[in-house]
Amino acid sequence: MLKQITVIILLGLISPLLSSIIALDQQESTCKPVIDFYADNLVSAEIAGQGYAGVADVGDISFSNINPASFDIKNDAQIYYEYGLKNNTNLFSDITTNGNDVTSYRSGVAAAFAYKFSEYVRAGLIYTAKSSYNMDLGEVVNTHNGEVIETFSISEKRYINSLNVPISYVLEKFRFGVGLNLDIYHSEVNNVYPLDNGSWGSYCGELDFILFRPKLGAIYSPLQNLSFGLSFLIPVEKTLTTNCSFVLLEYDKNIFPMEVLVGTKYSSSIIPLSVLFDFSYKQYSEMPEFVDSNNFHLGLEYAPFEKLHIRTGMFTNFDIRNTDYTVSDMYGNEFDYWQESETFEDRKFLTLGLSYFWRRTEINLAVVDNSLLTDSDVKQTYAKLGFTVQLAHP
Repeated sequence: MLKQITVIILLGLISPLLSSIIALDQQESTCKPVIDFYADNLVSAEIAGQGYAGVADVGDISFSNINPASFDIKNDAQIYYEYGLKNNTNLFSDITTNGNDVTSYRSGVAAAFAYKFSEYVRAGLIYTAKSSYNMDLGEVVNTHNGEVIETFSISEKRYINSLNVPISYVLEKFRFGVGLNLDIYHSEVNNVYPLDNGSWGSYCGELDFILFRPKLGAIYSPLQNLSFGLSFLIPVEKTLTTNCSFVLLEYDKNIFPMEVLVGTKYSSSIIPLSVLFDFSYKQYSEMPEFVDSNNFHLGLEYAPFEKLHIRTGMFTNFDIRNTDYTVSDMYGNEFDYWQESETFEDRKFLTLGLSYFWRRTEINLAVVDNSLLTDSDVKQTYAKLGFTVQLAHP
């Protein structure tokens, strides 16, 4: 069990130990993207079905989480609701006893309202449960003369909800958008730290804060069937303090990096088929233990009938660890920051989706899964159901 807790600490999956034991990292651990490959809820049932590509596409208000210039309203107003599920899984089973069970903690829910103020301006409000996990890190015990005298259950959970006000302006071949986004973070850690007598002491940590992260976007359509899109998430730095059971842990520099999406959409003039391609860049190298994220998204949409659209696609989710990064202990000994684990790998996801239009209601279904394209013991599956209702003045 001592090996298990040591591995977990080295992985950085739990909060660093008290400052009297080791120096605190600049980044609070639950704000690091260590298991974002699982935590991200991939909100937007329509985009999820088409390889999570949509920066150059136009759709309902859920598209504003990708590009605030992408959402449109067919009539006068719009209501959106989505419910999503993802499977529970087991991480790090190759390096920890029984692995670490991870559950979704909060479902990927979204609810929104949007209104068209004029032919040029539309705006809305969307609530999104966009990231969540609850990780069971196992147990640590204190023993005396071979007898267990105390047991600690250690765990970590995090969820990120967002309130976003997207505003879109349409001018002939151009669409411009800004997303006024508030990310609401909550994380909890139940952990242990070593005592002088070689046993473990318990502490609990909790972190709550709000982060204002505007997103800018634009779409240019030089032709009726061709468009190019761009979105830019502004980087932010923030000082954070974790409230523990008997101490405050301060982190001077927490980085929430720049994210850039570029993409294109082409619709055939012969058959009702559209092709989408996006490239996603996240500047994770601002944190020394990570490298930049570069991922690709490919989507296809086919409309065999006016009321039915079928989608498929794939996207990558590459490993973002900096495996050359090392740390030193108080004695000057150098160690690899990351211990090798099959949990970390380059993932490829296959997606399927469809939309059915009934009067002024659009029903979206999507499934996202990595089982076919990635040879991995860590299986990830997302299922999504979304409703978009167009409203019109009487």
